[in-house]
Amino acid sequence: MIPATRSLQQAFRARGIDVIDARIACLLDDGRDRSLNQRKPGWNYLLLPRDAEESQIVAELAPHPGEIVVTKTTDSALTGTNLRLMLANMGIRNVVLTGIVTDQCVSSTVRSLADESFNVIAVEDCCAAGTEELHRRELEIINMIYCHVVSSAELREILRL
Repeated sequence: MIPATRSLQQAFRARGIDVIDARIACLLDDGRDRSLNQRKPGWNYLLLPRDAEESQIVAELAPHPGEIVVTKTTDSALTGTNLRLMLANMGIRNVVLTGIVTDQCVSSTVRSLADESFNVIAVEDCCAAGTEELHRRELEIINMIYCHVVSSAELREILRL
């Protein structure tokens, strides 16, 4: 997913399309600012202080100077930040979404965006989950209800990138 996402980022930047990043991290080192689902024991238990290496965006997908990066403490980049307000202020109504984890953060963000009346495209080969089965199943669930799921090749064709 990283090479496909990087290629889309480059194409968007070349066309002057905003690239906005969201990362999950605790604002407090002890993590008490995280949402309840981030504090529950299990696979989703994450304690990622904002300055820890594990909470940084991977180098291959690092934001460029001047690009917006939001830090979220919930699965959804919309409910966990002021992203909705920023998108509205920027006049953005259409959002292309990539990221991890498909059945958690990606799905939560897709659903939140849809609830706020944004048009959402999820790029299937630019998302990943714990297993390929979880990834595929979640994309089937959200497709055509909360978003349109397309491949990066299909998106390039639609947008003529």
